[in-house]
Amino acid sequence: MVSARFQDYARKKYAEREVFLAPLREELENGFSGCTGDEAVCMKFLYGTMPLRDAGEYAFSTFLGFVRHALWLRENVEWCKSLPEDIFADYVLSYRINNEDITDCRAFFYSQIRDRIDGLEPEEAVKEINYWCAENAAYEASDERTASPMTVYRCGKGRCGEESVFAVTAYRSAGIPARQIYTPRWSHCDDNHAWVEVYIRGSWYFLGACEPEEVLNKGWFAAPASRAILIHSRAFSDFSADGQQESLGRDGAAVYYNNTPAYARTCRLGITVEDEQGRPCEKAGVAVEILNMAEYYPAAVLTADGQGRAEITVGMGTVRVRAWKDDRFAEALAVLPEEKEIRLVPEFSAEEKEWAADIWEQEEWTPPQEYPMHPGRQSEEQKQRRERRFAEAGAKRESRFSAYYEEEKAAEYPQEAFMLRAAGENFGELYEFLVRDGSADRRRMLHSLSAKDYKDLKKEVLEDHLLCERGDWPEDIYVKYLLCPRIGREELTAWRSFIRTYFTEEEKREFRRDPERIYRHIRENIRYAPEQEYAALCATPAGCLKLKYGSPESQNILFAAICRSLGIPARLNHVTGKPEYWRGDSFRIPEEAGDENTKGRAALVLLAEDGDSWNYFRSWTLGRLEGTGFRTLDYSGCMPENNSMYLALEKGIYRLITVRRRPDGSQCVLRRTFALEAGETKRIRLKCPEEKNGDRNEKIPLQDFALRDADGNAHMLSALTKEEAAVLAFLGTGEEPTEHVLNELLDCASRWNERGHRLFAVLRSPEELENRTLRKVLDNVSGIQVYAAGREDMERTAESMGVDSEKLPVLVIVGNGPAGIYACAGYHVGSVELMLGIAGQYEK
Repeated sequence: MVSARFQDYARKKYAEREVFLAPLREELENGFSGCTGDEAVCMKFLYGTMPLRDAGEYAFSTFLGFVRHALWLRENVEWCKSLPEDIFADYVLSYRINNEDITDCRAFFYSQIRDRIDGLEPEEAVKEINYWCAENAAYEASDERTASPMTVYRCGKGRCGEESVFAVTAYRSAGIPARQIYTPRWSHCDDNHAWVEVYIRGSWYFLGACEPEEVLNKGWFAAPASRAILIHSRAFSDFSADGQQESLGRDGAAVYYNNTPAYARTCRLGITVEDEQGRPCEKAGVAVEILNMAEYYPAAVLTADGQGRAEITVGMGTVRVRAWKDDRFAEALAVLPEEKEIRLVPEFSAEEKEWAADIWEQEEWTPPQEYPMHPGRQSEEQKQRRERRFAEAGAKRESRFSAYYEEEKAAEYPQEAFMLRAAGENFGELYEFLVRDGSADRRRMLHSLSAKDYKDLKKEVLEDHLLCERGDWPEDIYVKYLLCPRIGREELTAWRSFIRTYFTEEEKREFRRDPERIYRHIRENIRYAPEQEYAALCATPAGCLKLKYGSPESQNILFAAICRSLGIPARLNHVTGKPEYWRGDSFRIPEEAGDENTKGRAALVLLAEDGDSWNYFRSWTLGRLEGTGFRTLDYSGCMPENNSMYLALEKGIYRLITVRRRPDGSQCVLRRTFALEAGETKRIRLKCPEEKNGDRNEKIPLQDFALRDADGNAHMLSALTKEEAAVLAFLGTGEEPTEHVLNELLDCASRWNERGHRLFAVLRSPEELENRTLRKVLDNVSGIQVYAAGREDMERTAESMGVDSEKLPVLVIVGNGPAGIYACAGYHVGSVELMLGIAGQYEK
């Protein structure tokens, strides 16, 4: 079934990879001995192209399960038989989609959907599979670790990156080529998004994962995508790199393709990198950066050719371009499409600090304008069918998962009931772990984990981590940094017993006596091959030791794991990500984990004005220069106390960024670059970018209408807003854009409640009150009143405010009149924060 070209490619890639797979030679030889000819070729393709980390994490049999299912599809499913071989290899056979945990699940997924798509044409099968996805998963905000498709199936929840991996898995399991489409950062609002493309009859079509529509190339994200700077996809081989798609280069094992022209109006940006003598800088690095979440995020990283040139197709808005060669770098702002050519001369370095002027510099950022790239609309019949089937899918999903939660058993553990509810089908694993004996460490351990861990943890893994001596450590040190099995964003595994048997008794004695030796051992024995890896992945401690390869992040996690296994509290510093171990009465960084540029403590005191709102990753960030780029430190949750913040730092060069996001998505930015010397304490007054003239919103008259409460009583909008402005929110509960707004309300609850704001939540049906996120908002956010209104009232209000009524939620700040002050519709991350700011401009 496989061509000579594919065989040659697979054998070549495997031969190039063999030196890295040497520790697995016996396992691989045994595995290949049981393969057919086609299976062996496909397995060599996978082992030759996969992120190296995967080879040390998963068994040969796991990958063989993917291969056997894909070959069965190729032989037995009509639409899979006719696929071009490169499309089949990269988008059906390939087991990895992004950075999810891998389990052999394709055959299971196919068994769930096979009968539903039997006899359907490919287009209809695609839509039917997405309804199945909606029956089994819905959006829920969560942490950055990407759960496996099986975990999403078992818990029924996932963020957009997990929903899209889940849906791509479903499509590939049925022999339909699929890939995750991703905008790494939006330009017009904070955050990012991922969705799905499927390949049918020679073309790619997009759809929202677990968000079925009655037609393809439709989704709520189509309008925001038209405002994107960059949209990309990835594959884990270059077998399909035929030049028809613009390549963005590689991130180790991952190959990126530019999909922006399919979603937005674009232009070509050219970058020339030269030295001070005007000579081209061959192989210079070039990053195209987007201002998002108050940091410059590298959306694409390119390599300059022999002429010092790099080119990329991007959306038409503001970007920041950074170029570097050796230890020097340069930066410049480009406003597209006006500035299509940028010339950069790398001149700044960490060694020479004179360029860090320690003054505020201002920038203006403009996002691309929205454009109807995909203007097609559904008929009323299609809309009604979609609404009916989507509601049915939600009911099926809730019914399945409510059955997993056993009230009587959960009542035995009231403090852990929220974990058991979040666990979904994993309820039994948590419950059995809790009831095994009366050890208090069982509860301590569970409370040290993240909400996502409850959905996919294994009781045997947790049992391994109970083998932990209590000692006389302070409670918080013991639980967080010794007992806890989680260190970073790695998968939870039974590394404690593995590590204790991996090292000799003498090595363990030396490590306990001097934890610095642990870090030294890792540096001497664990290598890093970035060209073989995928930066979004990190290895588990056991996988790192088994393969003897691991990224810097993986090595840091391994350090903490070895420490904890030997009774030494350890962690990754939540601000810097560096490994630390407990010695005496404080955490310290291993001597070799720093460098000459970081040795020496310093401090920064940030001063804030009364009434200013400083939210990290929203209105400000602080980055430290490492090499030729600034790495943003993580001060999430850090807020001024008594109008100041004290930050303990290492000496170095830092960049402070403050941002004001405007209602139209544009941003006003202030940045300040400065040096900190060892022993220095610097004081800087935080400065908020000033508003432009015209930033204040004008009031728009609205037609009055009645809002009906739960008892059917009518309340005119004009009467409700006569004395005080309020937010009128037409919600679409259960859909991702509305979930974002509800979660933002929870994040802003304290300030919202303190200011006494009001919000009128207009629901489409009483059943929407059962939405868990909405219930949480009603329990924690004051001033929320629930109403019903006619669809025509929503459409008329949206039209008056110039927003699309089909894109829920529709949010309107309404004042006396009634009059609209500000409105937005659909996906608009940061809208609650924005409304808080706008509302503050208007008196009652």
